Amino acid sequence: MNNPEIIGTCLMSITSLLGAYYLLLKIRENLREKPDPKITYVTHAQMQQMREEFTEMNASHLQDLRSLRVEIRDEYKTMQKYYQRSLAETRDLISKNAQNISSLIAQCTSANQRISELSLKTDRIILKSKEG
Repeated sequence: MNNPEIIGTCLMSITSLLGAYYLLLKIRENLREKPDPKITYVTHAQMQQMREEFTEMNASHLQDLRSLRVEIRDEYKTMQKYYQRSLAETRDLISKNAQNISSLIAQCTSANQRISELSLKTDRIILKSKEG
């Protein structure tokens, strides 16, 4: 075996291996995650603390919503009772007004009848006084 052949073969092998390694490094560099300067990174402890704060905030908001629902339900029931009472009072007033109107109509007809009777009597009296 010739030394130059071994050296040439070794050099070709080393060059191929170095080329493959260089290609692998370039692929790795391109696939590596690059940090975005616009994004702020946090640690796991900070992330856990933020999760706990969000959980507490969510729980407090849910509690607030539940209490508001209870308040709204109570106010709705109160308003419903108030409107039912108002409706009953309005019905009573309407029935009383209807009774008053019917009695006024009856009084008006009797008053008209009396007026017509009185006008007939006065007409008779006037006719008698003119004749006499």
